[in-house]
Amino acid sequence: MSDAIRLSHTHWKPTGGVPRRPFKLSPSERETPSFFEVDFLHEGVRYSYGFEVDDEVVLGEWLNTFPRGRVRKLFDRGGPTDFTFGRGLAGETQRIRKLTRPNSLYLSCAASNNHPLLSGLYERLTSSGAYFIQHGELHERFRLDVVKHILDAEYVTDDINELLRIADLGVERMELVETGAQEKKVVLRRQMEDAPPLSLEEESAGTRAWLSLLGHTLSILYIGGTLLADEIDSSLHPLLSSTLIRMFKDHDINGHGAQLIFSSHDTTLLGSLLNEEILARDEVWFTEKDDSGATSLYSLAEFHTRRDENIERGYLQGRYGAVPYLNFESIREIFKKGPVLKP
Repeated sequence: MSDAIRLSHTHWKPTGGVPRRPFKLSPSERETPSFFEVDFLHEGVRYSYGFEVDDEVVLGEWLNTFPRGRVRKLFDRGGPTDFTFGRGLAGETQRIRKLTRPNSLYLSCAASNNHPLLSGLYERLTSSGAYFIQHGELHERFRLDVVKHILDAEYVTDDINELLRIADLGVERMELVETGAQEKKVVLRRQMEDAPPLSLEEESAGTRAWLSLLGHTLSILYIGGTLLADEIDSSLHPLLSSTLIRMFKDHDINGHGAQLIFSSHDTTLLGSLLNEEILARDEVWFTEKDDSGATSLYSLAEFHTRRDENIERGYLQGRYGAVPYLNFESIREIFKKGPVLKP
């Protein structure tokens, strides 16, 4: 979505259509439009922006604002060239409309022509300071390189070392040491006095996972932005992943309004750890695939659960959906037939 806003007017070819990736499992893949919409804050005001495209053109585009809680339309695009503008949108709207190609976004064109309001919204949506954390050796190495880079800032080093000690991993502090040829490497020193320093490669998966999260986490908390984490609980103890979540929810720690969006299979996050609710009902969203392979997203808040309801147990019992259907008897039948290959 960000790439379309940033590139459609300046980089997409006038006759090149729309470079999208439609849902491949749809029976009519190429005929199904792609729909994008986002709610966001800009200078303390809420906006809602979205667009719909197919392979050739922009089918729709809209921008609304909510200055006093009520919706106010700024512009609406009912087709490639069909525009209506609200009274709240000043500037050269009609001139920009004429410059907007059928396969480019109006917001992208407006920013290229220095529209006073839309240029600011463009910057907000294309420079949001979002970090995406994925798993795998390559991604972990990149995140650890971020940690290595920010260790040169002394105030960050103190914070990382404190978070290492709090995690109770047996690590006292982390240091950058010279290795020759003007290169440095990260080593971790234990709490035992005579213990030799260990490199990152010699540490456990859990220690590396926690450490690799800290670089991006601290960067986001210091300046604001969004951290997107796939499988945030991977290789982490539930108390550690819950601590990371609580850091984002604490106003003293998260003074810049940083946002954490993560996926997880750790059902303990649905309950209460140490008698403290980790996630509010409207912060929990489930995903479930239908027969066509499409994934739907829905909120726990839609179920109107009781305050004393055991959410973790209810989820595992299938009360809210979004659980795999496993037929253990079918598995037993496979093994009753005996091995296909002889030992």
